[in-house]
Amino acid sequence: MHEFRAAEEDYVAFRRAPETLVPLAVGILHDAAGAISDRFIDRAEGPVIPSAWEEDAGSIRQMVRFSASFFDAFLEAQLNVELTTEFSLLCAASYYLEDSVGSAVVVARRTEAPPLELGHGLARVAWHILRGDTGPIGGASQHTAFGNRLLNALTGHFSLEADAEEEIRAMCAELRASVYDNGSAREVVYADAVTALCARKLEHAARTILPPSSGLPLASWTEALRKPRFPKELWPAQRRIAEAGLLRGNSGVVQMPTSAGKTRATELIIRSAFLLGHSNLAVIVAPFRSLCHDIRSDLLGAFAGEDVVLDEASDSFLLDVDIAGMLAQRSVLIVTPEKMLYMLRRAPELAERIGLVIYDEGHQFEGFARGPTYELLLSSLRMTLAPDAQVVLISAVIGNAPVIAEWLIGHANSVISGEGLLPTTKSIAFASWQHERGLLQYVSPDDPEQEEFFVPKIVTQTNLALKPRERAVRIFPERGGTGESAEVGLYLGLHLVERGSVALFSGTKEGVISLCGRAAEIFDRAVALPRPLDVSNAAEIARLTHLARLNLGADHVTQASALGILAHHGNTPQGLRLSVEYAMKEGHAKFVVCTSTLAQGVNFPIRYLIVSATQQGKEKIKVRDFHNLMGRAGRAGMHTEGSVIFSAPAIYDQRGNRNERWRWDATKNLLDPTRAEPSHSSILGLFDDYEQTQRLKLTLQIGWLDLAFATHADIDAAVASVKQRFGWVDVDTFKTFVADRARAIQSIAAYLAAYVDFTSDQAGERIDELTRNTLAWHLADDATRDNLLEVFRTTARAIEDAGDDALRALIRKSPLPPASVFALRDWTNANIQALRDAAGRGELVDTVYAEVRQYVTSKALSKLTDQSQILPSLKSWLAGQSFDSIGQALRAANVRISNRHITANHAVAICEGGFGFDLAMIVASVADLVEAVDADLYESLTLLQRQIKNGLSNAAALAFCEAGFKDRAVAQALAAAFGGVTDRVAVRRVCRTQRDELNTVLDAFPAYFRSVAEELGH
Repeated sequence: MHEFRAAEEDYVAFRRAPETLVPLAVGILHDAAGAISDRFIDRAEGPVIPSAWEEDAGSIRQMVRFSASFFDAFLEAQLNVELTTEFSLLCAASYYLEDSVGSAVVVARRTEAPPLELGHGLARVAWHILRGDTGPIGGASQHTAFGNRLLNALTGHFSLEADAEEEIRAMCAELRASVYDNGSAREVVYADAVTALCARKLEHAARTILPPSSGLPLASWTEALRKPRFPKELWPAQRRIAEAGLLRGNSGVVQMPTSAGKTRATELIIRSAFLLGHSNLAVIVAPFRSLCHDIRSDLLGAFAGEDVVLDEASDSFLLDVDIAGMLAQRSVLIVTPEKMLYMLRRAPELAERIGLVIYDEGHQFEGFARGPTYELLLSSLRMTLAPDAQVVLISAVIGNAPVIAEWLIGHANSVISGEGLLPTTKSIAFASWQHERGLLQYVSPDDPEQEEFFVPKIVTQTNLALKPRERAVRIFPERGGTGESAEVGLYLGLHLVERGSVALFSGTKEGVISLCGRAAEIFDRAVALPRPLDVSNAAEIARLTHLARLNLGADHVTQASALGILAHHGNTPQGLRLSVEYAMKEGHAKFVVCTSTLAQGVNFPIRYLIVSATQQGKEKIKVRDFHNLMGRAGRAGMHTEGSVIFSAPAIYDQRGNRNERWRWDATKNLLDPTRAEPSHSSILGLFDDYEQTQRLKLTLQIGWLDLAFATHADIDAAVASVKQRFGWVDVDTFKTFVADRARAIQSIAAYLAAYVDFTSDQAGERIDELTRNTLAWHLADDATRDNLLEVFRTTARAIEDAGDDALRALIRKSPLPPASVFALRDWTNANIQALRDAAGRGELVDTVYAEVRQYVTSKALSKLTDQSQILPSLKSWLAGQSFDSIGQALRAANVRISNRHITANHAVAICEGGFGFDLAMIVASVADLVEAVDADLYESLTLLQRQIKNGLSNAAALAFCEAGFKDRAVAQALAAAFGGVTDRVAVRRVCRTQRDELNTVLDAFPAYFRSVAEELGH
């Protein structure tokens, strides 16, 4: 009730006084601590926990978790403030012994030092141990001297100054013997707690586990163990990885729940690979650029001061990584699947030098947008990695891990299960609004049909202030209609933000922007709710708002930002998105409205996840994606519990209505982890029927998949032909269906071109071998395997018939469809002098765009109603103009996207997606085509590609942006102050030698960019 600021008169009466459970909770903790202490003192073989610890029904571990949850809830409810200090200590001890180390850390950090008279000083000893505080214990008590001796021994042991395990065991034995003979009941509890804490701490010590798990002596780990940020103890997930042999070089598929310690586990795997001498090169493949950045940021801190290079490759289709330098020393390359595949096809020798490859979020094989690329990357590396290379695939949500392990590694049992590794508890609540005021109904996370408790009268409508001449009453939150879920979600987020950070999930980008606009409106109308700004870092919020305004103008996102409500979705400008992520991670901001970008591995420490939609656009959210999303609530080490709240009252209130119950059933499915979808192959999607509705389906013959050299015109013709025969077919939907499959076939063509010698007599056998190497083959039935062979053979024939080895090399190296590559090759050969002349006149962008625009596939560009306005927009982008300015110019020219007015959000999609990715990729391919012909022209085209990629032409601004200041407004401000900078080396020099001047510029921008400067300056 305190959490939701319910009025005292609305409190629900307890059926039973909570105080009556105190003896039970303390007794469980003491029994468990006593059993652990006995085994520790007696040097029992095996773990110090009792053998019955993990029994399924009524296990000791479950009982200790009950004690931890009871103490936590008692404290949260503020039932007796006089007990806060002692109950906090007992709560932290229970969490620690139960192995919820992150929760123990959270509670211990917020616990005040217990008075020395509590347990005659033993409570204070336990407090120091739980906090990792070396002391000394000040003041006089019966056990102060003992406590300081024990803390000194623990400090010496964990700092590697001594092996003090036996000394600590003897001290604990002496303590127990003394207290059991002469101490009070409270002293006995604390003596056993102190001993049990020491036992678990020693058992889980990194110095204890890492040497035998890696086969290396302790001396090999000493440098890492002495680093302040290196873990002194391993969390459950990290121990499980060690037990599975991944620190000895074994390969495996790791199922690791979100916030279970994946980043630290990744660090341990990389460290052990380097220490074992397996290779100088480790590669981490992550499916999203934002996740690559997050991983690199974490690993930079972990490897700070060491001779290890961390290189986050750009997603430009240029070979812009110093491979020779990377191979010359210990290096970690963090890269997207698309960039890794591009690098391997330009430098195939790289594969055999990789000693360790880690696929993060490794379930992303589906969807035609990037699924084939990811699958074919793994297929390529399966063939080309050295036989002793270590392969690790990590995913929080993979429903068929043994199947993936059997394909990727060769053994179905090479799975490290995440069962039982829930880092923090999750509470599940549903908004219910059947009366004047709405409530929250909490249910069992394991069985939503089982109601647990409710919080009454939480959702209350309030009148908003009217503007001049307005007469109609304005209310928040509005009740009923399609917007009710968003209204209630926003209300609950604002109601809760004072208690902890909030993420309000929306299914679409437009939904995020609409919520931002609604938030701005209600505060403009003087709504009586807390502003997130008031519990945030106001100075940082002002800087974020400033950056939003520079990029987007005074739109809804900027207005909401000024209130402390931040937006995060696929069309958030890159620099602003990185700044929002950093602000949330560092606790500067407390409220974010987001789409599924939240589930893409970005480490947001949120306490409340409010779900206003269970769809992503037109698609239902997958169970596995939803559990990845849920994992963001209640991050281990930051919270003891995460709350997931469904804000649509219709889900819960209409569950008894036979016609409306589908919402409830669908939500229950989402909450059930056993329903997590298996990882499929997107290549198998080639054989799916076209399904417009459940009744309108079209089965296509396999011959239609001869699409390796399909052009846009070919796809249009195929769509028109089908439309003529089947009038019910929706042209846009079917065109997307065909284009997706063409893209997949063209990825297969590049795969075959890379690994088949078409002049060899064994080419046919090699093609079949490559087919059998895919996940698609591994998952397919016999009939589908025959179809796969036919598709791969048909595609190979098309490649063979198209030309000689030189042409096939073009297919292999280029990310573009083969037909586009061939057409561009012919055009560049015929226009090489025109390109030289255009470069000399400074008009290269005009000449190149006039030809390559036909190959651009971005819908953000193709749906513009006036295509003649694309080139002026491109030039504005290159000139560094803001998204707001570009959007305004398009609106002034009366350009729309389909039938919609263009917003700054659309301008981001046009510029960062259409220009920065799609067009830049095509220009990179043109540069590749002239590389062997004209070195100067190649340099000009490469520069143009970089400019289009980043939306900057100024050399200094481009250098700052490419070095890591990934915002055009920030990069231009830095360029204005440091105009002599021309490359990344010069940027690093500025960060090292001109910090004061640099910080003067950066003071106007979010704190994220100062962190970039600090990183570059080291």
